[in-house]
This record gives sequence, structure tokens and C-alpha cells, in this order.
Amino acid sequence: MSDQSADAGLVQSRRQLERLVADDELAGRTIQGFAAPGVLLRSLDLDGVVIERVDLQDADGEDARLERAEIRQSDLRRSRWHRGLWNRVKAVESDLTQIDLSGAHLLRCDLGPVRMSKADFRGARLQATTFKSTELYSADFSRAVLAKVVFDGYDGSTVSLSRTEWSNAALFEVDFRRANLYGAVLREALLFRCDLRGVNLSSADLRGARLVGCLTNGVDLDDATI
Repeated sequence: MSDQSADAGLVQSRRQLERLVADDELAGRTIQGFAAPGVLLRSLDLDGVVIERVDLQDADGEDARLERAEIRQSDLRRSRWHRGLWNRVKAVESDLTQIDLSGAHLLRCDLGPVRMSKADFRGARLQATTFKSTELYSADFSRAVLAKVVFDGYDGSTVSLSRTEWSNAALFEVDFRRANLYGAVLREALLFRCDLRGVNLSSADLRGARLVGCLTNGVDLDDATI
């Protein structure tokens, strides 16, 4: 891969990627069409990057900053973005299973359709972010703070949030749009002015949860623990 192609903004090999990582010169580039599992992306400026058809399994992006970035048809399974910033990130047709976004700040992101089952959002802050047609089975939102977040379902189907963890989370004006929260754990969670209409909370654990000003018409609480 020539330096000329690197200057053009297109990154097409792991070797080229690692050279640009060392110089912290990835901002604004398109990373496309190769495998780089376990690559180190810590504390990098990734503003404006496009990640397309890239294997970034187990990548370490702790403290990295992504603003106005796009993730397309890529594999980020088990990648780590602890304490990172995702601002206006768009992700589609990608596998983010078991992604670690604990302690991260997600602002105005559009995520989906993507797989995010068992994603780790512990202690994260999510604001004005939309999950569209996103699989979130067993994701962990414990101690997270969510404000004006939307969980939107598949065409003709509901959002999959079954067996998710929300203990000690704080949710402000979150729209669940008839989500499936079967078996979810909301112990000691605070929900303020959230839209829970038609939500499936059967077998959920609601011990100590506080619902303030929430819309709850049609909520299914069958076998829920309150």
C-alpha cells in the first residue's frame, strides 16, 4: 500500500492502519475491507472516520473519540470502548455483540440495524440516541443514565430488550415503543416520564424501581416481581 493512497484518506490494510494509529492520523479517513482483530485504538481521534467491511473483533478503543463517524457492515464483536465518546455515530448492518461501552458517552447516535446482544453499557451516559431494529438481548445498562433515548423496533415487530439489566439506572424521557423487556431487571431504577405503553415486562424484576410520570397503558406485568 503506497503512502499516496494513505494521503488520499483510504486505509486498506492492517499495516497501514497501525502506522496511522502510531501517528494518530486516522481522523477523517475511510477504513475499508480488511481484518485487524485486536488492534489498539486507545485514546485516538477517530472523528469523521468511516469503518466499512472491517473485522475489528476484540479491538481496544478505550478513551477513543468518534464524532460524525460511520460503521457499516463491520465486525466489532467484543471490542472495547470504555470511557470513550461516540457523538453522532451511525452504525448499520454490523455485529457489535458483547461490545464494551461501559463508562462511555453516547450523544445523538443512530444505531441500527445492528446486533448488540450482551453489550456492556454499565455506567454509560446515553443522550438523544436511537436504537433502530437493534438486537439488545441481555445488554447491561446498570448504573447508566439515559436521556431522550429511543428504542425502536423492527418493521412489524417490537424492540428486543429481553433479559436486559437496568439496576440502579436513571432513565429520563426514554421511549420504549412497545419493547419486549421480558425478564428484565430494573431493581432500584428510576424511570422519569418514560413511554412504557404496551411494553412487555412479564417476569421482570421491578423491586425498588420508581416510575415517575410514566405512560404505562397496556403494560404486561404478568409474573413480574414488584
